[in-house]
Amino acid sequence: MNFEVKLSVDEILKTKHFESAEVLAGKAGLARLVRWVHVMEVDSIENLLNGNELILSTGVGWKGDEKTFTSLIQQSIDANAAGLCIELGTYISKIPEGALQLADTHDFPLIVFQKKVRFIDITQEIHSLLIKKHYRILTDLEDYSNRLNQLLLSSNPQQRILQLIHEHLKLTVLYITNQGDIEIISKKEREEEEKIIKLFKSNSISKHMNVAHQSVQALNQTFADLFVFSESGSITEFESLILDRSATALAQSLLRELYIEEQRKTKEAEWVRRWLEGENSVEQIQKYLSELEPALKSNSYTVLLCKASDIDKASAEFNYLKIYYRSIFEQRGIFLLANIEKNQMTFILINKWKNEDFKRRIQEGVEGLKKSDFIKKYKFSDLEFSVGKIVTNLGGVRNSYSTAKETMNIREKIPNELNSYFYEDLYIFRMVLAAHDQGILNEFIEDYLGPVLLQDQQNSGELLKTLKTYLQCKGAKKETAEQLHIVRQTLYHRLEKLYELIGRDFMDPYKRQAIEVAISAHEYISASQPKLEHESTTFPRMVNSFY
Repeated sequence: MNFEVKLSVDEILKTKHFESAEVLAGKAGLARLVRWVHVMEVDSIENLLNGNELILSTGVGWKGDEKTFTSLIQQSIDANAAGLCIELGTYISKIPEGALQLADTHDFPLIVFQKKVRFIDITQEIHSLLIKKHYRILTDLEDYSNRLNQLLLSSNPQQRILQLIHEHLKLTVLYITNQGDIEIISKKEREEEEKIIKLFKSNSISKHMNVAHQSVQALNQTFADLFVFSESGSITEFESLILDRSATALAQSLLRELYIEEQRKTKEAEWVRRWLEGENSVEQIQKYLSELEPALKSNSYTVLLCKASDIDKASAEFNYLKIYYRSIFEQRGIFLLANIEKNQMTFILINKWKNEDFKRRIQEGVEGLKKSDFIKKYKFSDLEFSVGKIVTNLGGVRNSYSTAKETMNIREKIPNELNSYFYEDLYIFRMVLAAHDQGILNEFIEDYLGPVLLQDQQNSGELLKTLKTYLQCKGAKKETAEQLHIVRQTLYHRLEKLYELIGRDFMDPYKRQAIEVAISAHEYISASQPKLEHESTTFPRMVNSFY
């Protein structure tokens, strides 16, 4: 680990090997940090330094050449060196005035030894000091981690951890949840704290203070954000590590609280099942919700189904899954109740924000779930979602559940035709479902498509596909031919056959609508029928399905 050890030039001057040293220029820069000590006797630094080195030199590289010496100081300043220490006597007797002025201008410490010193002793002592400080940092970090572990076993660990960060770093601490709740820990007056919060909300805090940030993450999801602010110096790497470990501890605390809360809601699944099956009255539902979430204010509802063939593998981790789903939707103003059965998870989504964008927020939540690393961890190969009808009363949730199942059923049967998860986007398929339930769907298909289907069956043709594409292209022959990957002459031949089978008026508005519905109905029926391998293409079986 590369910690930024706080060892300043001023501290080094207090060591025994610098007792006879004198600072000739750049005294205002004695607070500069020293990361390493480097002996250098060249007149061109180029890329030899990484920054924050304290340079030791006898001057043999420039031997009194004022121009070369001044250039060396400028190069050291440009390389962000911590300072330059020169042994006077053997190779150089005095420091040029121009070099002193340059060092003072840039607050660059220029230090001289009036007598010979052993650079090896200096480097050994300072490097030992750096290593000791490094070790103290590691020890301090380990002690801090142990204190965090102890706090995790206490009551109200979140508040205690935030207080510990403040006490340990002596910095202002800000904690903000996904719900927008802000907590600030400092020794400032309330008025000053409010000013910091205001600057933070306006995204202008970095103009007044140095800021370090760490997300509080669990289950690959961010639940909160942790910040520390410094008004004096920059945030060191050590302070950043303290922040990182604190955020991890806060995530552990948060995850434990969420898990306990989910366990407390173990009766939720059975209660959700009864609600969806209509066993509870509206009054009972309202009472339960008020007990579960007293501050919940809802205005619309829907049911989300999540289905995968291997979802039962995750049943042991269902509490964590619920926590993850809940966090995704809570960020979007949606309260969630959950149940899992076999290969399906059922969620009642309760909208807490405005109705106008409820659908959009659900869409964003579903897309976020499908793309998340946490869901991918379970390797669901065929994860599918469907959303029922959005209703504005508690009693309508049962109907939303029914329509969510219908939506899932249709999406599974004709996945290439439906990209939307929502029941309201089924469009013509809602009529198809209704006609199917009334037992008139096969007759409708036969009336408008029977001759075309029969012709295709007898001749292994593609008239139905041609008809569907032609209608989708709004009668544009060139576009139709391109989509079917056929030449125009072939298309004209097929269209003539269609005119013969269903009439030349099939592009008339009402007849066209009926044919388009019949095509969608045929696709639905075809997807619904289980096919035997030796019967799947026989004409008698298809005709029988119409009656």
